[in-house]
Amino acid sequence: MNAFTQEQMWLYFKHIGLPEYVGLPAEETQERVKADPLGFLTRLMHRQLARIPFDSLALHYSPTRTLSLHPMALFNKLIVRGRGGYCMELNGFFATALRTLGYTLFSVGGRVNGGGVWGGWNHMLNIVTIDGTCYAVDVGFGSHGPPNPNPLKDGYEFTTIAPARGKLEYRALAQHSDPSQRAWVYSVQEWPNAAWEDKYAFVEIEFFPADFQVMNMPVMTAPQSFFVQNVMCMKFLLREGTDEPEGVLILHRDYVKRRIGGNVEILQTLHTEEDRVKVLEDMFSIKLEEDEKAGIRGLASELRWKIPQGKGHA
Repeated sequence: MNAFTQEQMWLYFKHIGLPEYVGLPAEETQERVKADPLGFLTRLMHRQLARIPFDSLALHYSPTRTLSLHPMALFNKLIVRGRGGYCMELNGFFATALRTLGYTLFSVGGRVNGGGVWGGWNHMLNIVTIDGTCYAVDVGFGSHGPPNPNPLKDGYEFTTIAPARGKLEYRALAQHSDPSQRAWVYSVQEWPNAAWEDKYAFVEIEFFPADFQVMNMPVMTAPQSFFVQNVMCMKFLLREGTDEPEGVLILHRDYVKRRIGGNVEILQTLHTEEDRVKVLEDMFSIKLEEDEKAGIRGLASELRWKIPQGKGHA
């Protein structure tokens, strides 16, 4: 399936807060896209990032703890059920929505940098071509992800969420055995004058759905996978009355924090599963079903109240 139906796109627009496009014929929507394709793409990214969370919840709060990358399954999960997902879900869904709107694009694989070591193929993003220029488009990298489309220009710098900066470079990776090899590297500078940190690298080779099926398996099931180990959920925060990102809201394991500009505030520390489930509903609009809540029982990621030393019974 390479496109969503018109009715599905209306539900998508309604879900992410673009009511003016609900009910419009597909031809009129595409005309608006053609009038300003880069501007429309940027607004669509911002709205999706602020409404559809980047999360690992389905690997913890689930009877099966398995994920499907089929477009219809993604639509049902993200839009009908109002949940989030990780890179291959979010960018896979976004790719189908963009094709439905008439954009030209292909999906690529990426390597995430963990502690200075480049991992295997475990990330996904999209390359969108507009007026002959290729843009890296990523709605699935979490709080350090680029919120805007960025042209593939070596050395291109941009603001992510101020004061943080992002950069794209076309260069060799330290682990390349042949120094003539090249990849696009996305790096982030958290503060002015801080060191640049490589986040991920990607190549301009189209990856097929079968490739992402292979990539998804260890991300979804391996004990060492970050998503298997951690309950996390985050979304971008938009400046009031605008479509511009100004911060992020993050649930990670047992705390919730908000980062706006250079200010980080811990909003709540979570002690029990009841605490975390309530935060997911109140702050992220995710209401878990009873079978999903039961899915985490017995896992290492379950939140259990810890009795302070010296307070228990002999």
